[in-house]
Amino acid sequence: MPSLSSPQPPPSPGDRRGKHVVAVCCLDKKARSKPMRHILNRLLSYGDYSIVIFGDKTILDEEVENWPGCDFLICFFSDGFPLDKAIQYVKLRKPFTVNSVVMQSLLWDRRVVLAILDAMGIPTPPRLVVTRDGGPEVDPDAAGAFEECTGMDLHRVLAKYSRNTEEIKIHDDEIEVEGNSLSKTFIEKPADGENHNINIYYSREKGGGGRRLFRKIGNKSSEFDPELSTPQQENSWIYEQLMETENCEDIKLYTVGPTFIHAETRKSPTVDGLVKRNTDGKEIRYCTELSPEEEDIARKVSKAFGQTVCGLDILRVNGKSYVIDVNGWSFVKGSDYYYDQCARLLSEAFYRSVQRRPSMVETIPREIAPEHSWRIKGFVAVFRHADRTPKDKSKISTQAQPFIDLLDGSTQEVVFRQKHQLSLVAQAVDKSLELNHSDADKLRSLKEILEKKWDLPGTKVQVKPQFDKETGEVKKVQVNVKWGGEFTHAGLHQSRDLGENLRKDMNILNRNIMDDVKIFSSSERRVRATADVFARRFLGQPESIEGVISESKSLLDDSNAAKEQGDAVKRQLKTLIRPGYEIPQLQLAQVGWPKDMPQPHVVMQEISLIMSRLRQIMRYNWQIKDVDQIQRRWCCFESPALFRERWEKQFKNFCDHGSGDESDEADIRNRMHSAPDPAWIPELYDALKYDALHNRPFLQGIFSDPDAPAPESETGSTDGSSSRGRPSTDSSSVIHGSSDLRKLYKYVRTMFDFVAPQEYGITDEEKKSIGLLIGLPLLKSILSDLRDIKYSDNPKTRLYFTKESHVHALLNLVYLSGVPTKVPRNALPELDFLTQITFELYERNKHSEPGKEYSLRIGFSSGAHYKDVLDIHLDAEHCLKVAPRTNLIPHLSLEEVLAYHNSYLNLPNLESIERQIEERKLYYVQEDNQ
Repeated sequence: MPSLSSPQPPPSPGDRRGKHVVAVCCLDKKARSKPMRHILNRLLSYGDYSIVIFGDKTILDEEVENWPGCDFLICFFSDGFPLDKAIQYVKLRKPFTVNSVVMQSLLWDRRVVLAILDAMGIPTPPRLVVTRDGGPEVDPDAAGAFEECTGMDLHRVLAKYSRNTEEIKIHDDEIEVEGNSLSKTFIEKPADGENHNINIYYSREKGGGGRRLFRKIGNKSSEFDPELSTPQQENSWIYEQLMETENCEDIKLYTVGPTFIHAETRKSPTVDGLVKRNTDGKEIRYCTELSPEEEDIARKVSKAFGQTVCGLDILRVNGKSYVIDVNGWSFVKGSDYYYDQCARLLSEAFYRSVQRRPSMVETIPREIAPEHSWRIKGFVAVFRHADRTPKDKSKISTQAQPFIDLLDGSTQEVVFRQKHQLSLVAQAVDKSLELNHSDADKLRSLKEILEKKWDLPGTKVQVKPQFDKETGEVKKVQVNVKWGGEFTHAGLHQSRDLGENLRKDMNILNRNIMDDVKIFSSSERRVRATADVFARRFLGQPESIEGVISESKSLLDDSNAAKEQGDAVKRQLKTLIRPGYEIPQLQLAQVGWPKDMPQPHVVMQEISLIMSRLRQIMRYNWQIKDVDQIQRRWCCFESPALFRERWEKQFKNFCDHGSGDESDEADIRNRMHSAPDPAWIPELYDALKYDALHNRPFLQGIFSDPDAPAPESETGSTDGSSSRGRPSTDSSSVIHGSSDLRKLYKYVRTMFDFVAPQEYGITDEEKKSIGLLIGLPLLKSILSDLRDIKYSDNPKTRLYFTKESHVHALLNLVYLSGVPTKVPRNALPELDFLTQITFELYERNKHSEPGKEYSLRIGFSSGAHYKDVLDIHLDAEHCLKVAPRTNLIPHLSLEEVLAYHNSYLNLPNLESIERQIEERKLYYVQEDNQ
């Protein structure tokens, strides 16, 4: 098989050990995040370092004595991280720590944080504290480290909070604590620093009620609750005055030691709870300058908590700044300048430390040297292709002689593919229009399709003769036009980014894994294009990737081996959504149906009603608006006419249920007692997402009801508080138009999540049967790869690029194998473009005996996916970035995972399954693929 060795980067893990070892001790979600990858890759260029990622396997499963040795330690807490083990490690090995490990526990209690801020003379909002748990508990070592940093006795600092609050009075418009009162509007924060469920209680002047703040979910960070009026009666709480900030913004500060402080503003979650996000899915923020006083605050906070790399939140009110939160280790997202400065300053700190003491690594026992720790040896992954245009088709029947002439006497179907062939069809259209043929509207639509799409290899026209039964002459022809499924500019950017980011990830984990790379692709153009673009970035942009990618139709191309089973499942789905059919709640819960949603058949009916209204609005706007001016720039060879062609087809499906006369009253009455085919849902969802990303202004403009009242300002508040958020500079950045459009997206997305996974089986037995018929060859290849990598002398990477059906099939086989999983199947989001299923094989030398041991982890990414596409602020790339991977299974021994999946290879009917696959393979001619 062909492979390619990539160019050699700076010294890193997997070559010789660098002069100094930098260890990253945090959970994989943080250690392998995009910001961390950027910083660590830059750090390699600043000095002779080796980087060892401890990883979840070591941190969670290994005794501290077996953790790898290092000179410099980057260690920080997040949910699920065993801080006590990290503290033990620091005591045992005594590395240079970037952030004090033991002092991170001080951030767990907001009372401790506020008391320290008071002691340091740092302004905070006016507050009252209610203690019902006897006061905060502080680790003695943390208290000692605090005194060493500041010269203060932490127990004296915390004296005012070290007992239970004796007197608490709650009134309608204020709270009174031991004689001190605080009037609404105020914020109620849990004393527990890891609890982010915060409440706001509004005064009567503000309209009353409250707002519940929480960790960001999608595009929301808070919700207004008119019934929220009485503060909590149990547990310990901090009550802070809600301060009216400048521009309704928070400011987030990021320190890297005392000399570098970065600041960004964001819309405060107290405004309306709506989060502005970019195409990375990250909250939109704006860089801002700090005053000397604010910079001094940041330096004091960093020093007081012993956190060199530290984040904190401040408010600006009437020219003064107040700290409202301290976060410990925090990254700036998407800032190359920050990544450069952070890497440079960390390297300088490391070199200053080695001037004071020698390297610690040489004194560490050989068995826990970094090169003997758990290290990735194999990376096997399956990818869905990147963004593409919707696949579409149009049919017309015509008696126009110019189209009959296209047959050139043939009695069989004639297919036109090449541009010069398609120009003949365009000429037939022009001639027919000159003859004033009755099909003029359909012919003009056909002409638009050809003019926009004939340069694309996925466009073809089929002309089929239809004969007069009496004379045998051709009386008319059916013209079928198919186009779409083309790799987009967004797909190009997604594939590049994913290849580059995965390269950085592997470069940190084990650079040698890049030395033996084999990539396999299906023959479909969009899949091959994804693999080509990805490979160039993943391999470091070599001069040529010739021979790197192998086309494997038998593993990755379409097969109709599961056609009968798939058709049977689709018939069942039609039954499940027929009008009046009530699906048991337990069955709905098993597929992740939202609890606040009515039955699927009700949602389908609502989709049809909304589509009927949107059809009326679109057709009316087409009459009264200059549609060519709604959106000036079109990508992907699109136009207003093609937009309408796409949506009229969807309207026919969901308003007319695919057939019938939309004006016929009897037909309308019949449709009220039927339902659209659930198989149409993925196509509608595809069109909605595509136009929301690529044709946002037109989607918004053409579906805006001209008779509807103007929408409220995006930053307007529903609770009476003032809102003066920064306006967007992109008029098409967020959809504010038809509420019907938002409802439609919500309902269609819900139905898609219900329909799409179940098209590959409703019962476990159906999922297993369909999964094997589609994905067995691919699964066998992956299992073979893992065994081969285990016994190989060198690390290896094996990558497979395919389409959605194969990813669904493989995912079902993983879940049905019996392997213990961390995430339920119905909790996974949709399998969007560049969805990934990854198999990471880790190896290390055994400590107590000769030989090696192996661990495997299976991961998943939903790809370029974001739940609320209508709320994404777009740039010219129209490109959603790929979501980080999550772990489907914990680290398990390789043999255990192989045993679960090898059960498929011991099925009594395996030979029958394989014979059926072989008999039903479909080898498409390459140029016919779409």
